[in-house]
Amino acid sequence: MVRPGLAVLAVSSCLFAQHNIGTGEEPVAVAVNETTSKAYVVSRYSNSVTVIDGKTRTAIATVPAGVEPEGIAINAVTNRVYVASPKDSAVTVIDGVTDKVVATVRTGSFCQALAVNPKINKIYVANNFGHSVTVIDGLTHETTTIRVGQGPRAIVVNSVTNKIYTANYGSKDASVIDGATNAVMSVPTGKHPWAIAADARANKIYVVNEDSASVSIIDGATDEAKTVGVGEIPFAVAVNSATNKAYVLTYAGNTMAVIDGASGTVTNTLTLSTHPSAIAVNPTTNQIYIANQTTSSVLVLEGKTYGITDGMKAGAVPYAMAVDAVSGRVYVANFSSDHTTVIH
Repeated sequence: MVRPGLAVLAVSSCLFAQHNIGTGEEPVAVAVNETTSKAYVVSRYSNSVTVIDGKTRTAIATVPAGVEPEGIAINAVTNRVYVASPKDSAVTVIDGVTDKVVATVRTGSFCQALAVNPKINKIYVANNFGHSVTVIDGLTHETTTIRVGQGPRAIVVNSVTNKIYTANYGSKDASVIDGATNAVMSVPTGKHPWAIAADARANKIYVVNEDSASVSIIDGATDEAKTVGVGEIPFAVAVNSATNKAYVLTYAGNTMAVIDGASGTVTNTLTLSTHPSAIAVNPTTNQIYIANQTTSSVLVLEGKTYGITDGMKAGAVPYAMAVDAVSGRVYVANFSSDHTTVIH
């Protein structure tokens, strides 16, 4: 969802270079395969995925991906790319070697988000209108349907524990799926859980509650949750497993809250001078990237001091980001300017 920004931030560029690549109409999601140095950008109104070669910073393929696709996930082990199309209620499977479609898999109603467990080669698809998760076998493309809470709109996998978590917007809870048995349990959260992220190393799951100004931190060992306040209208979260920290953006408060995973407390709240729109973390360099809609820019924060180390222009309404921690490249999908900015 695009939220119009209001504030203005002056940005200068000094440490990073950037390159813009046309990626179709209204790019809304991006994912990276660090093994192949390829990035995949989902363009909703072009009904396609643009494949970017990160080494040459060029678009090398455009792949059809259903009607108005939205979500994307990658299995780097099998080199397969999965794209969710809500209007089709289907997932397009792309071979990362040939950049061709190899299958289209039917899911539940209005699939928006998906996540992959590469260890067992399974893909988990959150069906917002179907109140369910479709499990796709990555080898055979056979499916299983699991009933979860109302309106799952975000999903994440902890491949270490083989558990899957959904943020259920309508039922104010998170569903916890056992990947071995497909058994489901519910963990209460705040009102309208909107986004979710997992720290596999610490076994903590962060559920962003949009209308409760909070984040529910689920302990993966006990499935118990602790809720902490983070500011008005939180909507995005990123995790650095190397430092056991989570970073949460708030739209109304124009802030980034820093959560210490060990104590489960907010240790810092940084005021941003414009409404943020997306966040990503490079765990190798301990850098935090924050996209801002109004200024069409990306800030780079140092993860120890939270000082701004750089800033650069992006396109109009930078909407989604992904980091390639191996190469250090950052991909910014610009919703309103129909291109992706590659920061390197």
